[in-house]
Amino acid sequence: FLHDAHADHINVFTIDRYLRESKIGRKLNMFADRQVGSNNDAEKRPRAQTAAGPQKSEIAPATAVAALEAFIAGIGSPDRTGARIVVRNGAHGVELSYVLLDPSEAFGELRREARAVVLAGGTMTPATDVVEQLLPRFGRLSRDTCSPAELMKLDPDNARLFSWSHVVSPSHICSLVIESGPTNTPLKFAFQDQQNTLRIRECGQALAALCNVIPGGVVVFFPSYALLSKMLSVWRENRIIERIARRKPVVTEDAQNVLSEYVEHVRGPHKGAVLLSVVGGRLSEGINFSDELGRAVVMVGVPFPSLASPELNERLTYYESIGQKPTMSTVARPAEQSMGPRARSLYESLCMRAVNQSIGRAIRHRGDFAAIVFLDARYAEPRIARKLPAWIAGPNQSVSSCKFGPALARISSFFKQDFSV
Repeated sequence: FLHDAHADHINVFTIDRYLRESKIGRKLNMFADRQVGSNNDAEKRPRAQTAAGPQKSEIAPATAVAALEAFIAGIGSPDRTGARIVVRNGAHGVELSYVLLDPSEAFGELRREARAVVLAGGTMTPATDVVEQLLPRFGRLSRDTCSPAELMKLDPDNARLFSWSHVVSPSHICSLVIESGPTNTPLKFAFQDQQNTLRIRECGQALAALCNVIPGGVVVFFPSYALLSKMLSVWRENRIIERIARRKPVVTEDAQNVLSEYVEHVRGPHKGAVLLSVVGGRLSEGINFSDELGRAVVMVGVPFPSLASPELNERLTYYESIGQKPTMSTVARPAEQSMGPRARSLYESLCMRAVNQSIGRAIRHRGDFAAIVFLDARYAEPRIARKLPAWIAGPNQSVSSCKFGPALARISSFFKQDFSV
C-alpha cells in the first residue's frame, strides 16, 4: 500500500515530532473555535444554545489533524505485539486503521504495580476471553525482568471471576427459547436463512401471538438493520403488521421521535406498544425500559458480528494465534466455518455480550418483572446458552426451550401472577 501510494519514503518519526513540537492540532482547534464564535447570529446567543451548532466543515480541520496525530503516534511508537495497520477501501477512498490487538502489555504494567485490580461491570458476561486477553499464558512481558511476586500477579490462574444474582426474584423473570412458530416451522435465522420468507412469516405470526398475552411494552431486537428491513417488508406484504398493530402500535427505531412516541403509546390509551430495534443500535444500551415500558424483550436471531470487517478478522486471527507458533492456519483470515476454537469462542463472546446488554434493558429495579423471549433455536445450544448471564440462565446455565404452544401458555401464565407481593 505504501509503495502504491508513493509514501514508502516518508519518515513517520519526523512527522510525529513536527506535530508535537508545532502543536498545530491545538492551534487549529483554537482557530476553529474562534471561527464558530465569529459566526454567531446577531443576537450573540451562546454557542451552547444555538440550534444548529458548529458546522461539520468548520471543525473538520482540527478533527482531521487530531486523528492524524493519534495515528502517527501509534505507528511511530515502539512495536507492540498484536499491532496491525488495517487497510480497506471505504466509501470515500482508502481507510487506514491502527489496531492494537494485545492489551496485555499495558495491563501487565498496571497489574505489576498494583496489589489488586478490580474490573466491574453489569454486562461483562462472558468474561473468560477478557481474562485471557489481559493475562495471557504467553504474555509479552519479559519473564526475566519480573520478580516471583510479579509473575504470580500475571498468572491468569490467579484471576477470580465473581457473578452475583439479579436484584429481582427469579420468579419475576420468565426466559424461554422458542424453537418453532405457530405452524411448527423452525425459527432459526442464520445468515443463509434470512431470505426465507416462510420463516420470516412464522416469526411475525409468533410475535403477533405473543403481543396478545404480554401486557405493556414489548421491545424486539434484530441482529441487523438489513434483517429488520426484510422482515418488515414481508410482514407488511402479508398484513402481519396490521395484526400486531390491532393489539399494540408498532414503532421502529428509525422514527424521528421514537422514544417519545413509544412511551406515549405504552402509557396512553393503547396501554402498550411494540418497539422494533437493532442490537448495537441506539436503543440497545444505556436506555431503561423499566416497568410497563419493557414487559418483554424479544430477541430475533443471534447477532453475530460481520466477518466482512477487517478489524474483526485481524482480532480473531490474533486471538487464535496466542501461544502458538505462526502457521498458515493462524495467519489466514478466519471464516466462520474454519475458525479455530479460540477464535470461535471470542466470536461468540462478542455476540453474546451484545445480547446480554440488550436483554438487560427490561429488568431495572427490585420490583420489576419481564419475559425474555428468544425467537431462534440456536439460543438453546449449550455453547450459546452458557454465555447468557446467570440471572437469566439459572444454576444449570440453560434456558428452557420449547415449541410455540407450550411457550405461549407459560408466558400467559407468568403475567397472570401477582408481582406486588
